[in-house]
Amino acid sequence: MIPTRVFALLAFGLLAAACERGEPLRPNEPPAPSAAASSAPAPTPAGENVPLPQRLPALYSGLLPCADCEGIRYDLDLRPDKVFFARLTYLGEPKETTFSEIGEWSLSEDQMILALHGDGEAPSLFAVKDARTLRKLDIEGKEITSQLNYDLTHQDTYSPLEPKLQLRGMYRYMADAAIFEECLTGLKLAVAQEGDNAALQAAYLKARKEPAQPLLVTLEGRIVKRPGMEGDQLRDTLIVEKTGKFLSNENCGARGVTHDLEGTRWVLVRLHEREITVSDDRREPYFALESNEHRVSGHGGCNRLIGGYQSNGDQLTFTQMALTRMACPDVNFEEAFVKALESTRHWKISGAHLELSDATGKVVARFESRNL
Repeated sequence: MIPTRVFALLAFGLLAAACERGEPLRPNEPPAPSAAASSAPAPTPAGENVPLPQRLPALYSGLLPCADCEGIRYDLDLRPDKVFFARLTYLGEPKETTFSEIGEWSLSEDQMILALHGDGEAPSLFAVKDARTLRKLDIEGKEITSQLNYDLTHQDTYSPLEPKLQLRGMYRYMADAAIFEECLTGLKLAVAQEGDNAALQAAYLKARKEPAQPLLVTLEGRIVKRPGMEGDQLRDTLIVEKTGKFLSNENCGARGVTHDLEGTRWVLVRLHEREITVSDDRREPYFALESNEHRVSGHGGCNRLIGGYQSNGDQLTFTQMALTRMACPDVNFEEAFVKALESTRHWKISGAHLELSDATGKVVARFESRNL
């Protein structure tokens, strides 16, 4: 099954194709106001050439083309801390479908191109046309030749979005308070004592090894504005809607760092559905790809791992994989590790993590980039 966020990004990627086919579209119309609309107007620029960061926070909205629906209502909330929230509403029958996204934004040196770095491999790109207009670009950063609308317009009233989505981050709980630090943005969120909060706390207390230990967790939640501890200032707050899973052997990794498939030491953290933990007297199972000779080197935890590989785009196959023959207490694990590599057909890197999947798209192994 394709994750919700990935499905939203795939559907959005079909915009240019719809343009070329000239598919019918609902006429452009202003987006519906948010239920959480703020009465405070967004900062107004002094002139049309005011740089984008000087007029934030800001909400941009527009109705964009869609390949297989009546249109996509796109709302973009840009924050001054380089964080963005996006909401994509796919219009049409039998019902409207909404997806949310969170990530970091950046500007080109000339401040003419806005890049949204979300959970996808490639950022979404917009041209900063003027103080009030962002225009959607194709994946190469070029304008889309079309009579259809690709513009998002600055809204006079700023309404902070409240995204509801799957989140991944570091969680810790102490002194009757919890903090969740989202992996993609580093956004630190107070956790509201409602929703599925009690179940999340109980799972954390069971998984932690020491008090206030940060642990990586996946969950479903909603980010809202709530008064802080003093009650005089609104702050971003997480409402947990469904507790996920704590992953004690993983972390977020360094933000903003791009890891290459080749030349990186990839440590195994999950084999199929099994979480991998290593005792102090054992080595971490890992592999590394050497691009010069297309060789694989690594370790299974007891035996050395060798072999070859071939790659093309997101395709990856391992060849002639073998282990040395030392007597090991868990030889079955090492053999399962090798079989997972041999079944690999595709790869995907997200931040500090690499996922290998088989011909059906099923993830067979997950790795984390770690130095020796």
